[in-house]
Amino acid sequence: MKTLAYVRCFWSGTLYLTNGLAMPIHCTHISAQTIEVEAPSGLQGSKMVKLELNAIHEGNTALVKILGDPILDVFNEHNKHYIKLQFHSISEKDLNFIKIFIAAHD
Repeated sequence: MKTLAYVRCFWSGTLYLTNGLAMPIHCTHISAQTIEVEAPSGLQGSKMVKLELNAIHEGNTALVKILGDPILDVFNEHNKHYIKLQFHSISEKDLNFIKIFIAAHD
């Protein structure tokens, strides 16, 4: 299965920080190894975060759960934080859902 480095995505979800804060996010780009999201606040020192995405593709839905290692947190021109995460832990089922989504946008 061929996959692109990144594809656009618009899934919404929740980002959970290690200090107990949970915030609504939406993804902007996703690959089989990383995800980029836009959030109202920054990582506030979190070295690992939990991400739950309400994913949908061709009528199929999934609650994708990812433990992610932060790579980047930048305050952008939309007064939001642009956060890039590398997958630390993800189930095979959730990763396959992402790979199918990516392949369909090739």
